[in-house]
Formats: sequence, C-alpha cells, structure tokens
Amino acid sequence: MNAREPTLVVRRILVALDASPESLAALHAAVALAAHLDAELMGLFVEDINLLRLAGLPFAREVGYPAATERPIDHATMERQLHVLAKEAGRAMAEAAARRRVLWSFRRVRGHVAAEVLAAAQGVDLLALGMSSRPISRRVRLGSTARAVAEKAPCMVLFLQPRLGIEQPVQVAYDGSPGARHVVAVAAGLAAVMDVSLIVFLLAEDAVTAGRLEAEVKATVGGLPIQVRAQPLAPATVRHLAQAVRITGGGLLVLDGSSPLLHGEGLQILLEAIECSVLLVR
Repeated sequence: MNAREPTLVVRRILVALDASPESLAALHAAVALAAHLDAELMGLFVEDINLLRLAGLPFAREVGYPAATERPIDHATMERQLHVLAKEAGRAMAEAAARRRVLWSFRRVRGHVAAEVLAAAQGVDLLALGMSSRPISRRVRLGSTARAVAEKAPCMVLFLQPRLGIEQPVQVAYDGSPGARHVVAVAAGLAAVMDVSLIVFLLAEDAVTAGRLEAEVKATVGGLPIQVRAQPLAPATVRHLAQAVRITGGGLLVLDGSSPLLHGEGLQILLEAIECSVLLVR
C-alpha cells in the first residue's frame, strides 16, 4: 500500500433519525464524517408501526418525564407526533448538511424499525446509529433494534455514544486474523482523512507475536501520512480492551464485526465500559 492507494472508500452514509438528542448527535457526527469522506448522506426516519398499533389500543397512555404524568393517547395523536418529529429531523438534517456542504437526501417510511433500517442499508457503505443512555446511570444500552442491525447489516455500522461524535485518536484492535488487516486499513484511512493519529492495540500474548503483528500493521498502513503507535494488549479480552481505550482517553474505536471479542454480550460490555464511538467493519 502506498499513499496514493485508497484505503477507505465510503460513497454513501445512512443515518437513522428519530429527532431524539441521541439521533441528532449521530446526525451531526455523520455529517462531519460525510464531509471528510466527500460522501452522500442519506437520512431515514421510521414511523414505528408498533407504536401506532399500541396507540390504537383503548388503554394506551402517554407518560410524561420527569413528572410521570399520564394522559390518554390515540392513533391520530401518535400520527401527528410522528409527523412533527419527522419534520424536525428533516429540518435538522438540511441545516447540518448545508453548513458542511454535504450532498444529502431524507425520507420517511412506516414499518418495523429494524427491518426498515436494514432494508435502507442495502447499497450503502456505512450506517450511523445514535446510542441511548439511561437518565440516572447514563449507562449505554444496546437495544433490540441496534442489536439486530449490528448482527445483520451488510455494511459498516457506526455506534455513536451519547454526547460524543467522531473523536480523536482513531483506535483499532489487531489480532492478525484474515479480516483484521482490512480493518486496520479502514482505521488508517479514517485517521488520514481526519488528520489524526492511529493507535493499534496488538492482541498478542507474547513479545514475539506482538513484534510480528506490529510489522504487519506497518506493511498495511504503508506510506499514509499518519502517526501510528502500536501497543501490545494482553490478555486479549473485551474488558482489557475497554481498559486500554479508557487509558488513551477515548477516540473512535474500529473493530472487526466478526471479532471473537464481540461474541455474546461482548459489544454491550464494551459500549458500557468506554466513552467513545465504535465502528464495526464487515
């Protein structure tokens, strides 16, 4: 690889919106990323058919926060609220994209959220999702929709932590597996277009293996004009990786979506333990 070879090609970015503070934060981060990559940004607002069905039930109630006041809600009211939220999301996207001169489009659909997001993700290179946190503990939770998307999306998936965007430095875990070199190339490409440094966590149990992995990383990064720092990491567990990320002060973490570290509850454990956004590469 040399400095003239493309290491990261992202032409279309999809961002799922619902007008919540978390999704609007994801929107601004996605706009910034689209500007860096000269990519088209596509916004999607899904009118959740389950919410509409629930609103049609006679016992449906809307609970206000923080006063916990209850009031009846019907199908027509929910329709109006979703329409208002969609307009807010579309307006926010138009304003954010205009500021960064990003080519954009926005559409509203009705259906099951996970299914609609996955359908829209066909043909895009990256999907951006805003994560939610609990009001009291602020612990990030990977909901059923986000989990389904993470498992089935055909493209890269960017999980954006609440109140955080695409921060620096870019960080990546490397274990020498067949897909890991591609993941390092993606991370290096991001670091190059964002003009930030790259930290590579070498998942190695001994110094000899760490040395071999570091040589492979240098060969993969090639002549890209970025600062690269390799850091051995053992044992190679998700909690140990989270600790290393916290020590470096955050940044964007790039991971292989099929990494053994993320099996089971690995991704949830990681998102709860770190304060940075995570990009899963397919």
